[in-house]
Formats: sequence, structure tokens, C-alpha cells
Amino acid sequence: MSKPSIRFLYLGDPKTDRRLKNFISLFSGLGYKVELIIASPRATNDESRITIEGAATTEIHLDHSRGAKMFLEYNRLLQNELANREPCDILFACELYSLKAAAQAKQNGKAKKLIFDARELYTELPTVASNPLKKLFWKRWEKRGLEQADLIIVTAPDDAAAIKQVHGFLPESIVIRNLPKREEFHTNDYLRKYYHILFEKKIFVYVGGMQTDRGLRNMIDTMTSLKDIAVFIMIGEGILKERLQEQSIQLGLQNVVFFHPAIDSEKIIEILSSADIGISLIEQHSKSYQFALPSKVFEYLLAGLPVISSPLKQVRDIFAGNEGVIFAEPDNPAALIGACKGAIALSNNANLRKQIHDDAYSNFTFEKDEQALKNYLSNNI
Repeated sequence: MSKPSIRFLYLGDPKTDRRLKNFISLFSGLGYKVELIIASPRATNDESRITIEGAATTEIHLDHSRGAKMFLEYNRLLQNELANREPCDILFACELYSLKAAAQAKQNGKAKKLIFDARELYTELPTVASNPLKKLFWKRWEKRGLEQADLIIVTAPDDAAAIKQVHGFLPESIVIRNLPKREEFHTNDYLRKYYHILFEKKIFVYVGGMQTDRGLRNMIDTMTSLKDIAVFIMIGEGILKERLQEQSIQLGLQNVVFFHPAIDSEKIIEILSSADIGISLIEQHSKSYQFALPSKVFEYLLAGLPVISSPLKQVRDIFAGNEGVIFAEPDNPAALIGACKGAIALSNNANLRKQIHDDAYSNFTFEKDEQALKNYLSNNI
């Protein structure tokens, strides 16, 4: 009997995408024949081929690197790629941008099932929700895909109802939060040694995209009041990075605010464990962000870090009353400074850090949520 087959479709950087790797690992472990079609801007040098353990990978190289031209080019090339492939059992669209081509392929008999991983409330993202024409475009794009989808995976409990409200219907849905795999944490000095930080100073850390509405400017401003007792390290890349660097220079914080390159997802928990406090300050400027349940919160906790989080609804639903999570509005300077000082006090408690990790290890890892997908597969494939 031949193995069942699944074909993942993804537009993005797989090196830092823990969620994609978790799903590939799951299906590979279940005995599926796993393929990955991934798109990236056309290489200008001899970059090494992208590989992910457990998946046979095909790369689509794009001439455009952003905006509508990139999405339309990707959709066209992906449709052509899928049309020339043998049928598979499951097409797995890892985000909205792959969904339309996946739906067309399923309609043409190239897959028995279509799974859509709805990582965001896409029609409610700030750049979309504020532009009626753009919102209509992506609403139609998503609706076309949902009409062919057999299962939608959402990353937080309230997301399915919110997406149904947009379209008036929804395929079968399950919740798999954006969680890391189980991993023991061991405190270490990586970040301290990398930036020659004195042991007397605490390390605040942020991991993720350097984008607007992440509270990063606010946190840099806050460091002017904490510069004698702490530093702030941002790990990742993004369109806001250069402006954040300029801000830190203007405030004279070159030895207080640091920028670390993006890290492969397999290494992130170990590196976070060398910090003291995790920062997740998403600003609630859109419905999508109001519903956010950031993966970084769970990563920080698994790394044994107390967390400062903006009071997002679905974060509060889980962590209200949790000693390891302190809530603060990013645009309230006094509250943010108070939260930082409170988190510094918590970080001095080694037993609490161990407790934070143990609770995350037991309750907030991918292994905890993956059973919902396993149940679906056993009943439908």
C-alpha cells in the first residue's frame, strides 16, 4: 500500500518558520510522503538550496519581492507548478497567499483534500482593513479558497468565528496554536557574551519581525529610563529595523539597544534562555492584532522567561492571573516602565523561571495541540 501524500505550499522564509517545520515533522512522522513547494525572490548569488528535514523541496523563484506584483506572480507560477504535478492526497496551503492556487488545483482534481492554515485574520490586517479595495480583493481571494477547503486550522480559539463573520460560512475548523515543540531549557550566557553585557544588567529580548505595531519604538523609549540596569535585544529582521537603529542612536542607546540577526527556529529557545525577560507588545490598531495570540509569548515561557505582553484578549484569556505574564499597554510609558521593573524582580527568582518553563512544557507546546489534526486525519484520510 502506497504512502499517503501531502504537498505543502508556502510563501516565506522557512528557516525561521517553526510552524511550517512542526507540520512537516508531524506528517513525516505519520508516514506521509511529504513535498514542499516554496517561493522566494530570485537569488542574485549562489545561495544554497533550501532544505527542510522530512520534505522533498521545490523552489519557485520570484522576480518581485513585495506587494501585489509578487502575490500575483506567485499565484500564477504556483498554479502552473501544481498543474504539472501528479495528484496528491492533501494540499496544505500554509498561508492565504497560497490558498487560491491550491483551491484551483483541488478543483482540477490535483488533490483529494485541501487544508488551509489561517495564521492571521488577513482581511483585518492594518494595511488591508484601512483600504476598502484591498480588503475586497483579499476577501474574495480568501472566499474562493475557503469554498474548496476541507479543513481550516486557526491559531487561536476566537479566530474561526471571526473568519466566519467575514464570509458567512466556514469549513470544518480546528485550533492549533502557534506553539514550539517541547524542549528543555538551560540558562546560558550566549547573548551576554555576544554583546559583552555586564552580569549586573538584565536582558530584555524581542524575537520576530521588526514591523510597525509591535511596540518596539515604545520599548526603546522605555530603555532611556532603564539603561543603567538593563539592555534590550531585538532578534530578527524587518522593514522597521533601520528606523529603530536610528532611534536608538538619537537617544544615545547604542550600548543599551542591540540588534541580532534572525535565528533558525531550532535554535531560538536555547538563545532566548540566555535572556531574562521576553517582550511582546503588539499594538491593538486592528481587529487582526486585537485577536492575536503571538507565538513569541509561548517561546519566551518555554525558555523560562517572564513575559511583558500587551493585554490582547486571547492572551488574557489564557494567562490572566499567571505570575509569569505581566500586562502593559505599549503606549502608556509609566505602565510599561512599571511592568519592566516588575519583570526584573521576577527574573531574579530562579525557581520561578523553572516553574514558568515547566508549565509551558506541560501545557503550551505543539505536541499538546497536534492531536486535533491527528484526529481529523484518522477520520478523513
